[in-house]
Amino acid sequence: MNFIATYLIQVLAVLGLVLLAIEVLVLGISTFVLLFVGLGLLLTSLSMYLEWIPATWQWALIGTTLFTLLTGAVLWPIMKRAQQTPEHSVVKSDLIGHSFVLPEDVAPDIRVIYRFMGVEWRLVTSEPIAKDTLVEVVNLQVGELFIKAKDPA
Repeated sequence: MNFIATYLIQVLAVLGLVLLAIEVLVLGISTFVLLFVGLGLLLTSLSMYLEWIPATWQWALIGTTLFTLLTGAVLWPIMKRAQQTPEHSVVKSDLIGHSFVLPEDVAPDIRVIYRFMGVEWRLVTSEPIAKDTLVEVVNLQVGELFIKAKDPA
């Protein structure tokens, strides 16, 4: 117990770093509780080191509590916003509506690669389309062109 009392500032800093390491490395910043407490311990240790508050266990408890609540109040909205899933927007591209003749047969279960402007695209269709058919790009995702047979009009 004398060791903790003698090296209180260092013990608080190490404990804060251990909690932060557990939160980041083990839990992947998923709970935030250990993050806030770890930051509270580090801020309390810093405050004691700078002699803003006395280096006693009572002030360590008070400081850790207050700094934990403060960091929680400040960081909670930021962390909550960071965890929200982004909105998926519809892709707008000049390739949508592009027509070309199929170099080989395409089907939902057949993987076909089409090289266009130096990029290899995987052709995706919901129905089989024969070779030499005029097709049109109806949608796209990263590395994939969604195609359908173009109506001869």
